[in-house]
Amino acid sequence: MKYRAVLTQTASCVVEFEAPEDATPEQLEAAALEAETPTLCHYCASSDRNQSLNIDGDWELFRDEDGKPEIAVDGDR
Repeated sequence: MKYRAVLTQTASCVVEFEAPEDATPEQLEAAALEAETPTLCHYCASSDRNQSLNIDGDWELFRDEDGKPEIAVDGDR
């Protein structure tokens, strides 16, 4: 007998984006959220193999314990 179950997991990604050197935190957050996010290819998202993977919903910025978005300047990490 075959069964199916839905498994859930939190996904995260890192995006690179351009912003002025004097950008405000709000401008940085807006630019990060407008950046191109990863997607799944047709093969990976397909249910043809009795497997499927969906990424659905809006991306949100990761925030530290004080609620500030974690945005690093390239080369900081």
